[in-house]
Amino acid sequence: MTVQSKPLTSPQPAASPTKRKPPRIGFLRPGHVERAFVFLLYLALFALVLLSVVGTFYGWRGQSAPLTQPSKIIADMWAGGPRLWWAVAIQVALTLAQYGARQFARADRRWWILYLAALSLSVYYNVQAYWTPLNELVAWYTAAVLIIAGDVLPEFLAVRHE
Repeated sequence: MTVQSKPLTSPQPAASPTKRKPPRIGFLRPGHVERAFVFLLYLALFALVLLSVVGTFYGWRGQSAPLTQPSKIIADMWAGGPRLWWAVAIQVALTLAQYGARQFARADRRWWILYLAALSLSVYYNVQAYWTPLNELVAWYTAAVLIIAGDVLPEFLAVRHE
């Protein structure tokens, strides 16, 4: 008869004190922060495009947008009928021309002419609509930066750069 021996085992370490987890602060998980940021970028993009449509709506008519009276803007656009749809169509065409021309300009610099033409027309409409009301609220150079940035920034938010 053979005797089986038990395998040698190392002694168990003494019970270690339980590690305390740091307190959890915040309500967003790290993976959700990126999604929340992307959502905010989409929201900013939507707001800037909406402001461009409003600028085209008023600028095409040569009027100033009543920035301090948002309800009047909504009422004017609601009552605008075909003018609203023309403003939307013009802004869609200008936006696509800007985005597309800039992408094509990577391969052929001549596309910058179309980009600058579309950007200039869009900025012109926004200057017509926003220059006077913005000058009443902020300095002229801040108004100029806001109007130009409002036309250029949506492209950087919308077009994926790789």
